[in-house]
Amino acid sequence: MKRLISMVALIALVFSVSILDFTQVSAAGSESAADEAQVIYKGTKSQIDATNSNDAYLSIKLLEKSAKKYKVTIEKSGVKYTYDLRSDGTADIYSLQMGNGKYTVKVLENVSGTKYSVVQTQDIEVKYSNPNAPFLASTQNVSFNAKSKAVAKAAELCKSAKTTLEKVEKIYGYVVSNVTYDTEKAKKAIDGQLSGYIPDVDVILTSNKGICFDYSSLMAAMLRSQNIPTKLVMGYVAPDNVYHAWNEVFIDGMGWIKIQSSVYFDGKNWSRMDSTFAAGNKGGGKTKFIGDGSNYSKKYEY
Repeated sequence: MKRLISMVALIALVFSVSILDFTQVSAAGSESAADEAQVIYKGTKSQIDATNSNDAYLSIKLLEKSAKKYKVTIEKSGVKYTYDLRSDGTADIYSLQMGNGKYTVKVLENVSGTKYSVVQTQDIEVKYSNPNAPFLASTQNVSFNAKSKAVAKAAELCKSAKTTLEKVEKIYGYVVSNVTYDTEKAKKAIDGQLSGYIPDVDVILTSNKGICFDYSSLMAAMLRSQNIPTKLVMGYVAPDNVYHAWNEVFIDGMGWIKIQSSVYFDGKNWSRMDSTFAAGNKGGGKTKFIGDGSNYSKKYEY
C-alpha cells in the first residue's frame, strides 16, 4: 500500500492540470459575436462559446491548427484553474464550477519555455440553471457522451436500481472490483512520457486499468451519466502529503458524500468515495493513511 501511495503521489503531480507554471507576457483584445441561439466570442486566434455558460460549461477552440502550445485559464474571485487547449482546432469543454457570478476566461499562446502571451480575454456572467450543474456536465477531465461505453455500462448496472443510493453503490462497487492500479502507466508518468494526460473513460473501462485520476474520472462520468452530481476532487492526503484524486457525490436528502474513515458503504452511510484506495484495500478496514477523513485536504474540484 505504501508503494501504491507513493506512486499515486508522483502521478497526480505529473497529471494535475491545475498546477501549471507559466508567465503572461502580453495581451490581445477580443471581439464578440452573438446571435439569438448562440453566445460566441471570437478573438484573433481562438473562440469562446459561452452558449451553455448557465449550465456551467464553456466550449473553447483555436480558429486554426497550430504547432504552438496553448492554455486556458478560468478565474473567479481570485481562484484560478489552468488547462491545456487542443492545438488541432478541436473544441474542448471547460467547467465553470466556482459558483454564480463573473468569470474571466483567457486563452494563452506559448511564446518560449514557460512564457505565455494572452491572445483572448473574455468576462462572462454565469447564473446556474441547476445548483449542481457543474458536476453533471461532460467536461475536459470528465468526458463522456451518449455513445460512450462507460455510459452504457452505467445504464446496465443501474437498470434495476430503485434509488440514487443504489445507483451509486452499483457503480462504485463495479469500479472498485474491476479496475486495477496501472503500474506501467505509473512508470511512464514518472518518466515524463505522459505529460498533459487526460483520462479516456472508455479506455479505462475496457482495459480495467487506471491511476487515481483515471478512477475518479471514470466514476464521475458514469455517475453523471445517471444524472447524479459528482465531483472529481484533487488535493492532498496526510500523513504523507501525497497529491491525489477522489470523488464526492451529491444525493438528495444527504448532500455531498465526502471522505470519512472507512472504505465501503455500510448500508446507511457512504463513508469514503476514494475508489483508488478502496480497490487496493478490499477488506474495507480503516488504515492510518485514510485516518478519520480529516487527512484529506481539497485543492481543486472539477
